[in-house]
Amino acid sequence: MSLFGIKNGLKQYLPGHQQQANGKDQMQRFDKTNQLADNEELFELTHVGPYEIVAPIGSGGMGTVYKAIDRANDRTIAIKVLDRRYDLDWKRRKRDYLGREILIAASLNHPCIIKMHKDIIIQEDVNGHKRRCLLMEYIDGHDLKKHITDRDLTLKQMIDLSIKLCEGLDFLHQHGIVHRDVKPSNFLFSRDGSTVKIVDFGLSKSNASWRTRWMMKESGGTRLYMSPEQLRKRSLDQRSDIFSFGITLYELFAGQHPCEGPDTKNIVRQILSSNYKFKPPSAHNSEVVPILDKIILKALRRKLERRYQSCTEMLLDLSRLGGSRI
Repeated sequence: MSLFGIKNGLKQYLPGHQQQANGKDQMQRFDKTNQLADNEELFELTHVGPYEIVAPIGSGGMGTVYKAIDRANDRTIAIKVLDRRYDLDWKRRKRDYLGREILIAASLNHPCIIKMHKDIIIQEDVNGHKRRCLLMEYIDGHDLKKHITDRDLTLKQMIDLSIKLCEGLDFLHQHGIVHRDVKPSNFLFSRDGSTVKIVDFGLSKSNASWRTRWMMKESGGTRLYMSPEQLRKRSLDQRSDIFSFGITLYELFAGQHPCEGPDTKNIVRQILSSNYKFKPPSAHNSEVVPILDKIILKALRRKLERRYQSCTEMLLDLSRLGGSRI
């Protein structure tokens, strides 16, 4: 999922990312206001409050995220429209992913955490249905998958980026929040690359919640990036995020997933099996130094007590590495 539960929209619609065939034409077409006026049926909603819907950013299991503009005040935001199934299905409604996302993310203030409006906006869609919408900061660039695919960062840039992302995760954990869906597509960059944000708190858990015990065992996430304990649907703490972050960093530095199975089922089996040994990232990228191999592989230890116990601990090791002459 890319922007808050998006699985594949970012690489198709966000400017600054390499786009698939006809991707640029799509973006140009969505940005033309006159054409949008004639093609409102493309969107579930034409507006939310003063914001005019101008382009889809992407969609996933939880809903669709749109780019929207308040033309009177020249302000651009992103709007997440929850899939109607989450309101129609009482079991899904009970979990209230959108309310949880606001409860968690709107209370946080950190340069690496996406900002969002504290209230859910109710807006009627083009079919007359009441829809719940979440207003959030618009990030005009790409996600981390772009850098993993393009291999366009130097080793030092990757280390500096890892430190910045680890600081953001450490901030979440210091506030009692387990993200539960840490992966490359949930780290978004501004177009110029100067800003990176952690997004998608719809699956996150807070130990301050009045549903803590139940919520911390609830399923969800992306299987290719899940920790062994999350795959086994056991209780989670911040160390689960650290494992997922370890997979993300492995992909960043090595250019590929630490598992080599032909499909998701086999990769999950490899994540769970202690018989499958993760190769050091340097096996795929000769620029990776031994100490970096150790940091990433420690984050990927299957036994909780042998893994990094906190992002603070991992951040110290990354910072020492970042301060070296690499």
